[in-house]
Amino acid sequence: MKSDRIFGNTLAMLERSLDMRSRNQKLIVSNLANLDTPNYKAFKTMVADQMTEHPGGPPHQVTMTRTRAGHMTPRHTDADTMPVERVEHNPLSMRGDGNTVELEREMSHLAENTLMYNTATRLVANKFNLLKSIIKGGS
Repeated sequence: MKSDRIFGNTLAMLERSLDMRSRNQKLIVSNLANLDTPNYKAFKTMVADQMTEHPGGPPHQVTMTRTRAGHMTPRHTDADTMPVERVEHNPLSMRGDGNTVELEREMSHLAENTLMYNTATRLVANKFNLLKSIIKGGS
């Protein structure tokens, strides 16, 4: 049985959010790792904007096909195609080395991203706990 019949598109949206938040986490950590790298330009993603612009997924999704029976079924996620912007100029920076990473901003993005990821995981868990409770007869 498909889960979209039970939960509508809620689980698909939560899965998309988790994928995007996971990729965003890697990007933020990469920025932090390059905090002292001269001329490093920070990267950013706008996960919330992507979720509101295309709530059901990206408008054009590339589909892959299996060419041989032994191949695994490809799995494509929206996070793979999520746009990433490069921060070329930081007007608040006092650094002279060309690096655009700001520790405070990145840490704040990291905290927000972590909270949003944890919230999505709790929502998924609650959906499945509700389903489990219904199956057991409400006990």
